[in-house]
Amino acid sequence: MENINNTWYSTIFKQKNIFIEFFAVIFSVVVLGILANITVPLWPVPVTMQTFGVFLIAFFFGSKRGVIAILSYIVAGLIGFGVFAGYKSGYAALIGPTAGYIIGFIFMAIIVGLLIEKGFGRDFKSVMYCMLVGQVVLYICGLIGLSFFLGHPGIMTVLQLGFFPFIIGDMIKALAAGALFPKVWKGLSKISSN
Repeated sequence: MENINNTWYSTIFKQKNIFIEFFAVIFSVVVLGILANITVPLWPVPVTMQTFGVFLIAFFFGSKRGVIAILSYIVAGLIGFGVFAGYKSGYAALIGPTAGYIIGFIFMAIIVGLLIEKGFGRDFKSVMYCMLVGQVVLYICGLIGLSFFLGHPGIMTVLQLGFFPFIIGDMIKALAAGALFPKVWKGLSKISSN
């Protein structure tokens, strides 16, 4: 029998409610917009807390609602809300150096969300696995997009600009998630069993 409490959202909210879902998505867009603007400015791609926000969304919503939240975030940025890194908005973000990363958030939410729905992400080791898989997906999309933006300058140049500067930050985010997320699961399990 499938465990219906396979995401944080389904553990907290037992019944489907369109209004709760709507406000949860809006709230996630706001949180992701805030995290996107906690930055260390680098060129051409800044270091942000955005990826941590995508992981939060995937753990909270799972794959389907997670994608809806990420798409809502992208739409909010496109229509003029300054939710992208550096409080940017508009179509420039989707044709600039960060475009591949932003598109990668969609695939990251799908894949990590599916892992969560399958029971991954409950303990430190499993959270780290989810973080690793999600980061690999994000970097594939992001580095391809960056390569196109830079006019295909060569793999080492792309890695120097879009990968190497982020390794330490990503490791810190992964360790933080590994420490925090299992505790969230335990707390939610206690609430759910009451």
